[in-house]
Amino acid sequence: MIVKARHTSDFLQMNNSAAQDPALSWAARGLLACLLSFPPTWEVRLTDLIKRGPDGRTRTEAAMNELIKAGYVKKEQGENKRKDTKYTVFEVPPWADE
Repeated sequence: MIVKARHTSDFLQMNNSAAQDPALSWAARGLLACLLSFPPTWEVRLTDLIKRGPDGRTRTEAAMNELIKAGYVKKEQGENKRKDTKYTVFEVPPWADE
């Protein structure tokens, strides 16, 4: 049995295909859900995600890399890798429409 609350504010809607993607680990699915819960203007910073969760740097980076590999996150690095890295998060990877 699944018990769901009635939501009127502060909730996330997420595509089932992302939440149930068997190619993703539980950690990557959880990170994706967390990322999708932020507003569209929120800047994704790996250091901030590491501080927000209990998994530490190695596991958070591994989950992020898994999302990048699966197409849920696009990573673009500028000249200064620490400050100029941009992440774009997709609820459904762009290739999924093909």
